[in-house]
Amino acid sequence: MGSYRWLLVLGALALPVAVLSGAEVPEVAVVRPDRETGFENAGWKYDRYSALPSLDARKAMTLADLKGPGIIRHIHVTRHQPKELAARGVVLEIWFDDAREPAVQCPLADFFGDGCNGRAADFSSRFIECAPWSYNAYFPMPFESRARMVLRNDTDRDLMNYSYVEWERLPAWSKEYGYFHATYQRKRFQLTKTSDEMLFEVEGSGHLLGRQFSIETDEPMFRGFNVVMEGNNEVDIDGQARRLDYLGTEDSFTFSWGFQRTFAGLRAGITHVKPEPPCRLSIYRFHDHQPIRFKKSLRWHINWSQERFFTANPDWAAAAARGGCWVDYATVHYWYQTEPGGYRHAALPPVSERGRFMGRPALKAAEIGAMFEKLPVDPQLENTFTHRGDVARVSIHNAFPDTHPFWIDQPKPEGGHPGNPNPGKQGIVAVHAEDAASPCFLLRKVALPAGVPSKLRLVVSGDPYEAPGKSDFVVQCGVWDGKDLHWLAEQVVEAGTPPDAKNWRTIDTDLTPYAGKTVGLVVRVAYGGPKGICNEEAFFDEFSVVTGTAR
Repeated sequence: MGSYRWLLVLGALALPVAVLSGAEVPEVAVVRPDRETGFENAGWKYDRYSALPSLDARKAMTLADLKGPGIIRHIHVTRHQPKELAARGVVLEIWFDDAREPAVQCPLADFFGDGCNGRAADFSSRFIECAPWSYNAYFPMPFESRARMVLRNDTDRDLMNYSYVEWERLPAWSKEYGYFHATYQRKRFQLTKTSDEMLFEVEGSGHLLGRQFSIETDEPMFRGFNVVMEGNNEVDIDGQARRLDYLGTEDSFTFSWGFQRTFAGLRAGITHVKPEPPCRLSIYRFHDHQPIRFKKSLRWHINWSQERFFTANPDWAAAAARGGCWVDYATVHYWYQTEPGGYRHAALPPVSERGRFMGRPALKAAEIGAMFEKLPVDPQLENTFTHRGDVARVSIHNAFPDTHPFWIDQPKPEGGHPGNPNPGKQGIVAVHAEDAASPCFLLRKVALPAGVPSKLRLVVSGDPYEAPGKSDFVVQCGVWDGKDLHWLAEQVVEAGTPPDAKNWRTIDTDLTPYAGKTVGLVVRVAYGGPKGICNEEAFFDEFSVVTGTAR
Protein backbone atom coordinates (compact mmCIF):
# COMPACT_ATOMS: atom_id res chain seq x y z
CA MET A 1 0.00 0.00 0.00
CA GLY A 2 2.95 2.29 0.46
CA SER A 3 3.36 4.88 3.13
CA TYR A 4 0.41 6.91 4.39
CA ARG A 5 -0.17 9.78 6.77
CA TRP A 6 -3.34 10.19 8.82
CA LEU A 7 -4.63 13.74 9.19
CA LEU A 8 -6.97 14.30 12.13
CA VAL A 9 -8.04 17.90 11.69
CA LEU A 10 -9.90 18.77 14.85
CA GLY A 11 -9.41 22.44 14.10
CA ALA A 12 -11.68 22.38 11.10
CA LEU A 13 -13.39 19.15 12.08
CA ALA A 14 -13.24 18.10 8.47
CA LEU A 15 -13.59 14.43 7.54
CA PRO A 16 -10.17 12.88 8.21
CA VAL A 17 -8.41 11.51 5.17
CA ALA A 18 -5.44 9.23 4.51
CA VAL A 19 -2.91 10.17 1.83
CA LEU A 20 -2.27 7.03 -0.18
CA SER A 21 -0.07 7.11 -3.31
CA GLY A 22 -1.08 10.72 -3.91
CA ALA A 23 -4.82 10.03 -3.59
CA GLU A 24 -6.99 11.17 -0.69
CA VAL A 25 -9.00 8.35 0.85
CA PRO A 26 -11.74 9.17 3.39
CA GLU A 27 -10.83 8.02 6.88
CA VAL A 28 -13.95 5.86 7.09
CA ALA A 29 -12.57 3.65 4.28
CA VAL A 30 -9.17 3.08 5.94
CA VAL A 31 -8.86 -0.16 7.93
CA ARG A 32 -7.22 0.42 11.34
CA PRO A 33 -6.56 -2.96 13.01
CA ASP A 34 -4.56 -1.22 15.74
CA ARG A 35 -7.58 0.77 16.92
CA GLU A 36 -9.73 -0.50 19.79
CA THR A 37 -13.45 0.32 19.81
CA GLY A 38 -14.83 1.38 23.19
CA PHE A 39 -18.43 1.32 24.48
CA GLU A 40 -19.98 2.26 27.83
CA ASN A 41 -23.58 1.72 29.04
CA ALA A 42 -25.40 3.58 31.81
CA GLY A 43 -28.86 4.12 33.20
CA TRP A 44 -30.76 0.98 32.20
CA LYS A 45 -30.52 -1.34 35.21
CA TYR A 46 -33.79 -3.12 34.51
CA ASP A 47 -32.61 -6.04 32.34
CA ARG A 48 -29.30 -7.85 31.95
CA TYR A 49 -27.07 -5.26 33.64
CA SER A 50 -28.74 -4.69 37.00
CA ALA A 51 -25.58 -3.12 38.44
CA LEU A 52 -25.65 -0.15 36.03
CA PRO A 53 -25.96 3.25 37.72
CA SER A 54 -29.38 4.88 37.35
CA LEU A 55 -30.55 8.49 37.09
CA ASP A 56 -32.12 8.86 40.52
CA ALA A 57 -33.46 12.03 42.12
CA ARG A 58 -30.84 14.47 43.42
CA LYS A 59 -27.97 12.18 42.40
CA ALA A 60 -25.27 12.04 39.73
CA MET A 61 -24.89 9.10 37.36
CA THR A 62 -21.54 8.31 35.72
CA LEU A 63 -21.97 7.69 31.99
CA ALA A 64 -18.35 6.80 31.36
CA ASP A 65 -14.93 6.99 33.01
CA LEU A 66 -12.40 6.34 30.26
CA LYS A 67 -8.62 5.92 30.17
CA GLY A 68 -6.74 7.56 27.33
CA PRO A 69 -5.42 8.48 25.01
CA GLY A 70 -8.75 8.24 23.26
CA ILE A 71 -11.52 10.09 21.47
CA ILE A 72 -15.25 10.12 22.19
CA ARG A 73 -17.23 9.81 18.97
CA HIS A 74 -20.88 9.64 20.00
CA ILE A 75 -23.09 10.28 23.06
CA HIS A 76 -26.62 8.90 23.21
CA VAL A 77 -29.06 9.92 25.98
CA THR A 78 -32.78 9.32 26.59
CA ARG A 79 -35.16 12.30 26.61
CA HIS A 80 -37.13 12.26 29.86
CA GLN A 81 -40.63 12.88 31.15
CA PRO A 82 -41.88 15.21 32.50
CA LYS A 83 -40.12 17.20 29.80
CA GLU A 84 -40.78 20.62 31.32
CA LEU A 85 -38.93 19.55 34.50
CA ALA A 86 -36.22 17.24 33.18
CA ALA A 87 -35.11 19.21 30.11
CA ARG A 88 -33.09 21.62 32.23
CA GLY A 89 -33.32 19.68 35.48
CA VAL A 90 -30.71 17.19 34.23
CA VAL A 91 -27.17 18.51 33.68
CA LEU A 92 -24.37 17.07 31.52
CA GLU A 93 -20.83 17.46 32.86
CA ILE A 94 -17.59 16.23 31.25
CA TRP A 95 -14.07 16.38 32.75
CA PHE A 96 -10.84 15.71 30.85
CA ASP A 97 -7.45 14.64 32.24
CA ASP A 98 -8.39 15.22 35.89
CA ALA A 99 -8.88 18.97 35.41
CA ARG A 100 -10.48 20.66 38.41
CA GLU A 101 -13.24 22.26 36.34
CA PRO A 102 -15.56 20.45 33.95
CA ALA A 103 -14.97 21.27 30.30
CA VAL A 104 -18.69 20.81 29.69
CA GLN A 105 -21.49 21.98 31.98
CA CYS A 106 -24.91 22.37 30.35
CA PRO A 107 -28.53 21.51 31.02
CA LEU A 108 -29.16 18.38 28.99
CA ALA A 109 -31.73 19.77 26.55
CA ASP A 110 -29.75 22.89 25.74
CA PHE A 111 -26.55 20.95 25.05
CA PHE A 112 -28.36 18.87 22.42
CA GLY A 113 -30.13 21.87 20.86
CA ASP A 114 -33.56 21.13 22.36
CA GLY A 115 -34.22 24.83 22.87
CA CYS A 116 -36.66 26.80 25.02
CA ASN A 117 -36.74 24.11 27.70
CA GLY A 118 -37.37 21.15 25.42
CA ARG A 119 -39.62 22.70 22.75
CA ALA A 120 -37.45 22.06 19.68
CA ALA A 121 -38.76 19.98 16.81
CA ASP A 122 -37.00 16.73 16.03
CA PHE A 123 -33.99 17.52 13.85
CA SER A 124 -30.59 16.24 12.81
CA SER A 125 -27.46 18.32 12.20
CA ARG A 126 -23.81 17.46 11.83
CA PHE A 127 -23.06 17.54 15.55
CA ILE A 128 -26.31 17.50 17.56
CA GLU A 129 -29.57 15.66 17.06
CA CYS A 130 -33.01 15.60 18.66
CA ALA A 131 -34.28 12.23 17.53
CA PRO A 132 -37.68 10.85 18.59
CA TRP A 133 -37.34 10.69 22.38
CA SER A 134 -33.56 10.65 22.36
CA TYR A 135 -30.55 12.96 22.07
CA ASN A 136 -27.36 12.31 20.11
CA ALA A 137 -24.10 14.27 19.90
CA TYR A 138 -21.27 13.63 17.44
CA PHE A 139 -18.64 16.12 18.60
CA PRO A 140 -15.16 14.52 18.44
CA MET A 141 -13.76 14.76 21.98
CA PRO A 142 -10.10 13.69 22.21
CA PHE A 143 -8.45 13.27 25.62
CA GLU A 144 -4.95 12.38 26.70
CA SER A 145 -5.29 10.46 29.94
CA ARG A 146 -8.91 10.42 31.14
CA ALA A 147 -12.47 11.41 30.24
CA ARG A 148 -15.22 11.35 32.87
CA MET A 149 -18.82 12.00 31.85
CA VAL A 150 -21.68 12.52 34.33
CA LEU A 151 -25.42 13.15 34.18
CA ARG A 152 -26.65 15.02 37.27
CA ASN A 153 -30.35 14.77 38.11
CA ASP A 154 -31.20 17.92 40.06
CA THR A 155 -34.93 17.13 40.19
CA ASP A 156 -36.90 15.36 42.92
CA ARG A 157 -37.93 12.53 40.58
CA ASP A 158 -36.20 9.31 39.60
CA LEU A 159 -35.89 9.34 35.80
CA MET A 160 -35.93 6.36 33.44
CA ASN A 161 -32.76 6.64 31.38
CA TYR A 162 -30.62 4.73 28.94
CA SER A 163 -27.35 6.27 27.82
CA TYR A 164 -24.24 5.03 26.07
CA VAL A 165 -20.92 6.45 24.89
CA GLU A 166 -19.04 5.25 21.79
CA TRP A 167 -15.30 5.96 21.72
CA GLU A 168 -12.00 4.55 20.58
CA ARG A 169 -8.42 4.52 21.78
CA LEU A 170 -5.80 6.60 20.01
CA PRO A 171 -2.33 5.14 19.40
CA ALA A 172 -0.71 8.36 20.64
CA TRP A 173 -1.55 11.84 21.85
CA SER A 174 -0.70 14.91 19.82
CA LYS A 175 -0.33 18.42 21.15
CA GLU A 176 -2.33 19.60 18.14
CA TYR A 177 -5.49 18.04 19.55
CA GLY A 178 -7.91 20.38 21.29
CA TYR A 179 -10.17 19.64 24.25
CA PHE A 180 -13.88 20.04 23.61
CA HIS A 181 -15.77 22.55 25.79
CA ALA A 182 -19.38 23.69 26.10
CA THR A 183 -20.98 26.15 28.49
CA TYR A 184 -24.50 27.36 29.24
CA GLN A 185 -25.43 30.89 30.26
CA ARG A 186 -28.80 32.49 30.98
CA LYS A 187 -29.17 36.24 30.68
CA ARG A 188 -32.20 38.50 31.09
CA PHE A 189 -31.87 42.10 29.98
CA GLN A 190 -33.93 45.07 28.88
CA LEU A 191 -33.32 45.51 25.18
CA THR A 192 -32.94 49.23 24.43
CA LYS A 193 -31.39 51.30 21.66
CA THR A 194 -28.11 51.42 23.61
CA SER A 195 -27.89 47.71 24.45
CA ASP A 196 -24.55 45.97 23.94
CA GLU A 197 -24.74 42.55 25.61
CA MET A 198 -21.80 40.22 26.19
CA LEU A 199 -22.86 36.61 25.60
CA PHE A 200 -19.57 34.68 25.68
CA GLU A 201 -15.99 35.29 26.80
CA VAL A 202 -13.07 32.88 26.93
CA GLU A 203 -9.33 33.18 27.46
CA GLY A 204 -6.71 30.82 26.12
CA SER A 205 -5.92 29.35 22.72
CA GLY A 206 -8.41 27.47 20.58
CA HIS A 207 -11.34 27.96 18.25
CA LEU A 208 -15.09 28.44 18.50
CA LEU A 209 -17.12 25.70 16.83
CA GLY A 210 -20.72 26.78 17.28
CA ARG A 211 -23.61 28.32 19.21
CA GLN A 212 -27.14 27.44 20.27
CA PHE A 213 -29.58 30.17 21.39
CA SER A 214 -32.98 29.97 23.09
CA ILE A 215 -34.63 33.41 23.08
CA GLU A 216 -37.93 34.36 24.70
CA THR A 217 -39.77 37.67 25.08
CA ASP A 218 -43.28 38.82 25.97
CA GLU A 219 -42.81 42.36 24.65
CA PRO A 220 -45.67 42.99 22.14
CA MET A 221 -43.42 45.26 20.09
CA PHE A 222 -41.01 42.34 19.56
CA ARG A 223 -43.56 39.99 17.98
CA GLY A 224 -41.97 38.16 15.09
CA PHE A 225 -38.67 38.91 16.86
CA ASN A 226 -38.69 42.40 15.43
CA VAL A 227 -35.62 44.26 16.78
CA VAL A 228 -34.46 41.11 18.61
CA MET A 229 -33.27 39.60 15.32
CA GLU A 230 -31.15 42.69 14.67
CA GLY A 231 -28.00 43.84 16.44
CA ASN A 232 -24.47 43.57 15.17
CA ASN A 233 -22.83 40.35 16.34
CA GLU A 234 -19.36 41.63 17.15
CA VAL A 235 -16.54 39.14 17.76
CA ASP A 236 -13.41 40.53 19.43
CA ILE A 237 -10.37 38.27 18.97
CA ASP A 238 -7.05 38.53 20.84
CA GLY A 239 -7.83 42.09 21.89
CA GLN A 240 -8.81 43.28 18.40
CA ALA A 241 -12.33 44.74 18.46
CA ARG A 242 -14.83 43.62 15.82
CA ARG A 243 -12.49 41.17 14.13
CA LEU A 244 -15.75 39.69 12.86
CA ASP A 245 -18.90 41.82 12.64
CA TYR A 246 -22.10 40.09 11.49
CA LEU A 247 -24.67 42.81 10.67
CA GLY A 248 -27.70 41.12 12.19
CA THR A 249 -28.32 38.15 14.47
CA GLU A 250 -30.30 36.21 11.90
CA ASP A 251 -27.48 36.66 9.38
CA SER A 252 -24.93 35.40 11.92
CA PHE A 253 -27.00 32.20 11.97
CA THR A 254 -27.00 32.21 8.11
CA PHE A 255 -30.63 33.36 7.68
CA SER A 256 -32.10 36.54 6.15
CA TRP A 257 -35.12 38.72 6.92
CA GLY A 258 -35.66 37.30 10.36
CA PHE A 259 -36.62 33.79 11.41
CA GLN A 260 -39.40 32.89 9.03
CA ARG A 261 -40.04 29.19 9.78
CA THR A 262 -38.45 26.05 11.13
CA PHE A 263 -35.49 24.65 9.23
CA ALA A 264 -32.78 22.11 10.00
CA GLY A 265 -29.51 22.01 8.07
CA LEU A 266 -26.12 20.43 8.60
CA ARG A 267 -24.65 23.65 10.01
CA ALA A 268 -27.59 25.92 10.88
CA GLY A 269 -31.19 25.55 11.92
CA ILE A 270 -34.35 27.11 13.38
CA THR A 271 -35.79 24.30 15.48
CA HIS A 272 -38.60 26.25 17.17
CA VAL A 273 -40.22 29.60 16.41
CA LYS A 274 -43.32 31.18 17.94
CA PRO A 275 -43.69 34.71 16.57
CA GLU A 276 -46.55 35.91 18.83
CA PRO A 277 -46.10 36.87 22.50
CA PRO A 278 -44.83 35.13 24.44
CA CYS A 279 -42.38 34.75 21.53
CA ARG A 280 -39.94 31.84 21.55
CA LEU A 281 -37.04 30.98 19.26
CA SER A 282 -34.46 28.16 19.19
CA ILE A 283 -31.56 28.37 16.70
CA TYR A 284 -28.14 26.79 16.16
CA ARG A 285 -25.09 27.28 13.96
CA PHE A 286 -21.77 25.48 13.53
CA HIS A 287 -18.57 26.94 12.03
CA ASP A 288 -16.75 23.69 11.21
CA HIS A 289 -16.18 24.90 7.63
CA GLN A 290 -14.02 27.67 9.16
CA PRO A 291 -13.72 27.69 12.96
CA ILE A 292 -13.29 31.08 14.62
CA ARG A 293 -9.72 30.85 15.94
CA PHE A 294 -8.15 32.73 18.84
CA LYS A 295 -4.70 32.69 20.46
CA LYS A 296 -5.41 34.67 23.63
CA SER A 297 -9.09 35.50 23.96
CA LEU A 298 -12.47 35.67 22.26
CA ARG A 299 -15.48 37.85 23.14
CA TRP A 300 -18.88 37.56 21.41
CA HIS A 301 -21.36 40.36 22.04
CA ILE A 302 -24.44 41.80 20.31
CA ASN A 303 -24.60 45.56 19.83
CA TRP A 304 -27.98 47.12 18.96
CA SER A 305 -26.82 50.75 19.15
CA GLN A 306 -25.85 50.89 15.46
CA GLU A 307 -29.23 49.71 14.15
CA ARG A 308 -30.29 53.21 13.05
CA PHE A 309 -33.51 52.09 11.39
CA PHE A 310 -34.70 50.73 14.75
CA THR A 311 -33.08 53.13 17.20
CA ALA A 312 -34.94 56.02 15.52
CA ASN A 313 -38.30 54.39 16.27
CA PRO A 314 -39.92 56.34 19.14
CA ASP A 315 -42.19 53.39 19.98
CA TRP A 316 -39.17 51.36 21.06
CA ALA A 317 -37.97 54.03 23.47
CA ALA A 318 -41.51 54.51 24.82
CA ALA A 319 -41.97 50.77 25.42
CA ALA A 320 -38.66 50.61 27.30
CA ALA A 321 -39.57 53.67 29.37
CA ARG A 322 -42.77 51.89 30.45
CA GLY A 323 -40.60 49.08 31.80
CA GLY A 324 -41.04 46.70 28.88
CA CYS A 325 -38.67 45.29 26.22
CA TRP A 326 -37.24 42.48 28.35
CA VAL A 327 -35.68 39.47 26.64
CA ASP A 328 -34.46 36.13 27.98
CA TYR A 329 -31.36 34.61 26.33
CA ALA A 330 -30.25 31.05 27.15
CA THR A 331 -27.08 30.25 25.20
CA VAL A 332 -24.70 27.35 24.67
CA HIS A 333 -21.28 27.90 23.09
CA TYR A 334 -19.17 24.99 21.83
CA TRP A 335 -15.40 25.35 21.40
CA TYR A 336 -12.01 23.61 21.51
CA GLN A 337 -9.01 24.84 23.46
CA THR A 338 -5.53 23.58 24.29
CA GLU A 339 -6.20 23.12 28.03
CA PRO A 340 -8.56 20.45 29.41
CA GLY A 341 -10.15 22.80 31.97
CA GLY A 342 -9.71 26.28 33.31
CA TYR A 343 -13.06 27.72 32.21
CA ARG A 344 -15.33 28.88 35.02
CA HIS A 345 -18.95 28.11 34.15
CA ALA A 346 -21.80 30.29 35.38
CA ALA A 347 -23.71 28.88 38.33
CA LEU A 348 -27.02 27.29 37.41
CA PRO A 349 -30.17 28.65 39.10
CA PRO A 350 -32.39 26.35 41.20
CA VAL A 351 -34.07 23.67 39.13
CA SER A 352 -37.49 25.21 39.78
CA GLU A 353 -36.41 28.37 37.93
CA ARG A 354 -34.57 26.87 34.95
CA GLY A 355 -37.64 26.17 32.86
CA ARG A 356 -39.42 29.43 33.60
CA PHE A 357 -39.43 32.37 31.22
CA MET A 358 -37.46 35.24 32.74
CA GLY A 359 -39.24 38.46 31.79
CA ARG A 360 -39.33 41.75 33.61
CA PRO A 361 -37.85 41.27 37.10
CA ALA A 362 -40.40 41.02 39.90
CA LEU A 363 -40.65 44.01 42.18
CA LYS A 364 -38.52 43.77 45.30
CA ALA A 365 -39.55 44.87 48.78
CA ALA A 366 -37.42 48.03 48.60
CA GLU A 367 -38.96 48.97 45.25
CA ILE A 368 -42.46 48.45 46.61
CA GLY A 369 -41.56 50.59 49.62
CA ALA A 370 -40.32 53.37 47.33
CA MET A 371 -43.64 53.25 45.47
CA PHE A 372 -45.57 53.61 48.73
CA GLU A 373 -43.49 56.67 49.62
CA LYS A 374 -44.84 58.37 46.51
CA LEU A 375 -48.46 57.30 46.95
CA PRO A 376 -50.98 59.65 48.55
CA VAL A 377 -53.08 58.40 51.45
CA ASP A 378 -56.52 57.31 50.24
CA PRO A 379 -59.05 59.01 52.57
CA GLN A 380 -61.62 56.28 51.91
CA LEU A 381 -60.96 52.95 53.59
CA GLU A 382 -63.32 50.98 51.37
CA ASN A 383 -62.95 50.49 47.64
CA THR A 384 -65.59 48.33 45.96
CA PHE A 385 -64.86 49.63 42.45
CA THR A 386 -68.45 50.84 42.11
CA HIS A 387 -67.38 53.48 39.61
CA ARG A 388 -64.75 53.41 36.87
CA GLY A 389 -62.81 56.14 38.69
CA ASP A 390 -62.28 53.87 41.68
CA VAL A 391 -59.63 51.99 39.67
CA ALA A 392 -57.40 55.08 39.87
CA ARG A 393 -57.44 54.79 43.69
CA VAL A 394 -55.28 51.65 43.32
CA SER A 395 -51.72 51.74 41.97
CA ILE A 396 -51.34 48.74 39.65
CA HIS A 397 -47.94 47.47 38.39
CA ASN A 398 -46.78 44.70 36.03
CA ALA A 399 -50.21 44.01 34.58
CA PHE A 400 -50.30 42.33 31.19
CA PRO A 401 -49.48 45.10 28.66
CA ASP A 402 -52.09 46.53 26.27
CA THR A 403 -55.03 44.68 27.82
CA HIS A 404 -54.96 45.13 31.63
CA PRO A 405 -56.06 46.56 33.97
CA PHE A 406 -59.63 47.38 32.92
CA TRP A 407 -62.96 48.03 34.64
CA ILE A 408 -66.11 45.91 34.26
CA ASP A 409 -69.52 47.29 35.14
CA GLN A 410 -71.46 44.00 35.01
CA PRO A 411 -69.94 40.59 34.14
CA LYS A 412 -71.12 39.10 30.86
CA PRO A 413 -72.06 35.42 30.69
CA GLU A 414 -69.52 34.65 27.98
CA GLY A 415 -65.94 33.61 27.46
CA GLY A 416 -63.17 35.08 25.36
CA HIS A 417 -60.04 36.99 26.13
CA PRO A 418 -59.80 39.24 28.03
CA GLY A 419 -62.33 37.29 30.00
CA ASN A 420 -65.15 37.72 32.49
CA PRO A 421 -65.56 36.72 36.14
CA ASN A 422 -68.36 34.82 37.81
CA PRO A 423 -71.75 36.59 37.86
CA GLY A 424 -73.33 38.35 40.84
CA LYS A 425 -71.17 41.47 41.29
CA GLN A 426 -71.12 45.02 39.97
CA GLY A 427 -68.04 47.18 39.57
CA ILE A 428 -64.94 45.02 39.05
CA VAL A 429 -61.28 45.60 38.18
CA ALA A 430 -59.57 42.96 36.02
CA VAL A 431 -55.81 42.29 36.24
CA HIS A 432 -53.43 39.71 34.81
CA ALA A 433 -49.80 39.06 35.76
CA GLU A 434 -47.40 40.15 33.02
CA ASP A 435 -45.88 36.67 32.75
CA ALA A 436 -44.88 33.65 34.83
CA ALA A 437 -41.86 35.47 36.26
CA SER A 438 -43.49 38.90 36.78
CA PRO A 439 -46.47 39.00 39.16
CA CYS A 440 -48.96 41.87 39.10
CA PHE A 441 -49.08 44.16 42.18
CA LEU A 442 -52.01 46.25 43.47
CA LEU A 443 -51.08 48.95 46.02
CA ARG A 444 -53.08 51.19 48.35
CA LYS A 445 -51.92 53.56 51.11
CA VAL A 446 -54.32 54.10 54.04
CA ALA A 447 -54.38 55.48 57.59
CA LEU A 448 -55.77 52.78 59.86
CA PRO A 449 -58.04 54.00 62.69
CA ALA A 450 -56.70 53.65 66.22
CA GLY A 451 -58.47 51.70 68.93
CA VAL A 452 -60.65 49.54 66.67
CA PRO A 453 -59.97 46.21 64.94
CA SER A 454 -59.62 46.34 61.17
CA LYS A 455 -58.95 43.93 58.34
CA LEU A 456 -58.01 43.92 54.71
CA ARG A 457 -60.82 42.47 52.61
CA LEU A 458 -60.47 41.13 49.09
CA VAL A 459 -63.42 39.83 47.08
CA VAL A 460 -61.95 37.97 44.11
CA SER A 461 -62.91 35.68 41.24
CA GLY A 462 -61.28 33.88 38.35
CA ASP A 463 -62.67 33.34 34.83
CA PRO A 464 -64.99 30.30 34.75
CA TYR A 465 -65.78 30.57 31.02
CA GLU A 466 -62.48 30.08 29.21
CA ALA A 467 -61.08 26.56 29.82
CA PRO A 468 -63.69 25.61 32.47
CA GLY A 469 -62.24 23.91 35.50
CA LYS A 470 -58.63 24.67 34.56
CA SER A 471 -58.21 28.27 35.78
CA ASP A 472 -56.45 29.13 39.03
CA PHE A 473 -53.88 31.67 40.23
CA VAL A 474 -52.08 32.73 43.41
CA VAL A 475 -52.95 35.71 45.60
CA GLN A 476 -50.71 36.98 48.40
CA CYS A 477 -51.30 39.97 50.68
CA GLY A 478 -48.65 42.10 52.34
CA VAL A 479 -48.34 45.11 54.62
CA TRP A 480 -45.67 47.81 54.33
CA ASP A 481 -45.14 49.39 57.79
CA GLY A 482 -42.80 52.13 56.58
CA LYS A 483 -39.65 50.04 57.01
CA ASP A 484 -40.37 46.44 56.09
CA LEU A 485 -42.74 44.50 53.87
CA HIS A 486 -44.56 41.75 55.77
CA TRP A 487 -45.94 39.05 53.49
CA LEU A 488 -48.77 36.75 54.54
CA ALA A 489 -49.43 33.24 53.30
CA GLU A 490 -50.17 32.64 49.61
CA GLN A 491 -53.68 31.50 48.72
CA VAL A 492 -54.84 29.75 45.56
CA VAL A 493 -57.99 31.11 43.92
CA GLU A 494 -59.90 28.79 41.59
CA ALA A 495 -62.43 30.15 39.10
CA GLY A 496 -64.93 27.38 39.83
CA THR A 497 -67.32 25.68 37.42
CA PRO A 498 -70.03 26.16 36.32
CA PRO A 499 -70.23 29.97 36.53
CA ASP A 500 -72.01 30.94 39.73
CA ALA A 501 -72.14 33.86 42.18
CA LYS A 502 -71.05 31.40 44.86
CA ASN A 503 -67.63 31.14 43.18
CA TRP A 504 -66.64 34.64 44.35
CA ARG A 505 -64.20 34.32 47.23
CA THR A 506 -63.70 36.64 50.20
CA ILE A 507 -60.23 36.81 51.74
CA ASP A 508 -59.89 38.68 55.06
CA THR A 509 -56.54 39.61 56.60
CA ASP A 510 -56.22 40.98 60.15
CA LEU A 511 -54.69 44.48 60.31
CA THR A 512 -55.25 45.09 64.05
CA PRO A 513 -51.48 45.00 64.88
CA TYR A 514 -51.09 48.11 62.67
CA ALA A 515 -53.96 50.11 64.25
CA GLY A 516 -53.33 53.83 64.30
CA LYS A 517 -50.58 53.65 61.63
CA THR A 518 -50.38 54.69 58.01
CA VAL A 519 -49.55 51.56 56.05
CA GLY A 520 -49.19 50.34 52.53
CA LEU A 521 -51.37 47.42 51.47
CA VAL A 522 -50.15 45.24 48.63
CA VAL A 523 -51.83 42.40 46.77
CA ARG A 524 -49.66 40.16 44.63
CA VAL A 525 -51.33 38.25 41.77
CA ALA A 526 -49.13 35.53 40.27
CA TYR A 527 -49.19 32.50 38.02
CA GLY A 528 -49.43 29.24 39.91
CA GLY A 529 -51.75 26.78 41.57
CA PRO A 530 -52.17 23.03 41.13
CA LYS A 531 -53.98 23.36 37.80
CA GLY A 532 -50.88 24.72 36.07
CA ILE A 533 -50.67 27.72 33.77
CA CYS A 534 -54.03 28.36 32.12
CA ASN A 535 -55.99 31.63 32.11
CA GLU A 536 -54.45 33.35 35.14
CA GLU A 537 -56.78 36.38 34.96
CA ALA A 538 -57.94 37.80 38.33
CA PHE A 539 -61.02 39.96 39.03
CA PHE A 540 -61.48 42.07 42.19
CA ASP A 541 -64.87 43.31 43.34
CA GLU A 542 -63.34 44.77 46.48
CA PHE A 543 -59.97 45.89 47.86
CA SER A 544 -61.01 47.49 51.15
CA VAL A 545 -60.16 48.10 54.77
CA VAL A 546 -63.16 47.24 56.96
CA THR A 547 -63.28 48.12 60.65
CA GLY A 548 -64.90 46.40 63.60
CA THR A 549 -68.10 48.42 63.11
CA ALA A 550 -68.26 47.73 59.40
CA ARG A 551 -70.06 44.84 57.68
